[in-house]
Amino acid sequence: MDSQKPEKENSMWLALLLFVGAAAMVFVYLGTSDAPQKVAGTPAAVKSEKFEKSVNRHLMLTNEKMEMARQRMQVENAQLMNSDFSQTKAQAAYENDRRLDLSMDTRAQELAEELGRGARHEEALSPHDIVQKELFNAEQAQEYSQAYKEEYARQFVENARRGGYKIILSEDLSRVLSVTPIRNPSNNPYQSTLEAIQ
Repeated sequence: MDSQKPEKENSMWLALLLFVGAAAMVFVYLGTSDAPQKVAGTPAAVKSEKFEKSVNRHLMLTNEKMEMARQRMQVENAQLMNSDFSQTKAQAAYENDRRLDLSMDTRAQELAEELGRGARHEEALSPHDIVQKELFNAEQAQEYSQAYKEEYARQFVENARRGGYKIILSEDLSRVLSVTPIRNPSNNPYQSTLEAIQ
């Protein structure tokens, strides 16, 4: 309720400021034109009247066009609502009309078949084959995931070793069990190389 009160006050102040600004503009305009001037032999009042008539006619035509467009949209919407959507027909599949001869270039024929533009060669799979195929795909995905995880862990440990830390990971490679800094008291780069060799 309190948040609406400042909004009302702000809108009232804005309306008041607009009204005062408009009044000031009218007074400035009336103060500068003391007498109507004749421009090119025609009084300003006649030109102003013609201008108002043309503006009013333009506004009237625009309103009529908008109203006609609104009514047309209502009619189209009503027609859509009353139409049966099941009357739509499926789009015909692409068929090679054989105007392009692909017999000379075998690669073009292979490419057309790869893109699905050639003859379809789908083999009917039995339910057993489908289940076996899904099991094989799942096994392949799991092997890929495990190989990726192992390689990521190897690179992680290698980068940590280069940074001066020894890291031990859990067997499933999901957690870091310990982090110990590699001691290099002499700050001799050759000393660490010798220790690594031994």
